[in-house]
Amino acid sequence: MKNICLAASALALIAGMASAQDSNLRFGLGVSTMGATLEGAYRLNQNFAIRGVLSGGINANGTQTIDGNTYNTSGQLGGFALLADYYTGSTGFRVSGGAFLSNTDFSGSTTASAANPITIGGTTFTGGETASASVAFKRKVSPMLTVGYDWNVMRNFTVSGEIGAIAMGGLDVDLVAPAATAADIARETRSINDDLSRFGVYPYVAITGSFRF
Repeated sequence: MKNICLAASALALIAGMASAQDSNLRFGLGVSTMGATLEGAYRLNQNFAIRGVLSGGINANGTQTIDGNTYNTSGQLGGFALLADYYTGSTGFRVSGGAFLSNTDFSGSTTASAANPITIGGTTFTGGETASASVAFKRKVSPMLTVGYDWNVMRNFTVSGEIGAIAMGGLDVDLVAPAATAADIARETRSINDDLSRFGVYPYVAITGSFRF
């Protein structure tokens, strides 16, 4: 909720900057690898703009096998990006950089049985032992860099495409397994991190349709 309030405040600030002017203000809706997006942007001049993007709505409820163990999972992707856009000359091509405030969080749990053995750090359990894990971006605020293009398809309507990455620094994994030793939990946590944090960046792709006011 705190992140949503901050994002709403930033979008309101963008709108307020243009409230008294004939404007280069733009609002739009889109889809991205972080979920549905609500975007507000203000064109400062021919070359520069500021933009806020609120994203979310992708929920991951189901099962996921990580390091050989199957977890019942739930969670969501989302967050807020505040970006500065640089447009090259009079074209629609832009390079954008800024910060992404993450609201991404996933959790999972599993119970050991003869049919569903779980292995924690090399020790296998089959008698009702439990394990739970939570996963989030390691950086709560991450650098973000993208390139994109704006197509003015009508007088007041723009379609934008964008591709880039969020440098979230890998994933922060918290594992709880009461029956396992601290050494086994540490080994399993490292193994999960190795599986999930290979690159340290999250790919960002977005398509947005927006109206100019």
